Amino acid sequence: MDDDPVLRSLSADLERDDPALAAFLTGEARPRHRHSAAWLLLALPLLIPALLLPMRVSLGLLAMSTVLASPALVCWLCAVTEGPATEGPATHGP
Repeated sequence: MDDDPVLRSLSADLERDDPALAAFLTGEARPRHRHSAAWLLLALPLLIPALLLPMRVSLGLLAMSTVLASPALVCWLCAVTEGPATEGPATHGP
């Protein structure tokens, strides 16, 4: 631990304002992997036909599905991105 009172006060302010960031910076919390079970369930049915079909067909299907799914994935990523935290009503002057 740092013995500097300024660093301790900044740490306390950070823990009060953003506890998730404070835990991440101190190494207490690990980033969680979202949708790991969904990726596993998606990969299993796709892996079996990929092993049975010729390589050229598998790569063609993979390329087509990537191109066709990319707009939907971009929209999904934009929708789940967390924006900046909104604060309460402004307490500043007029």
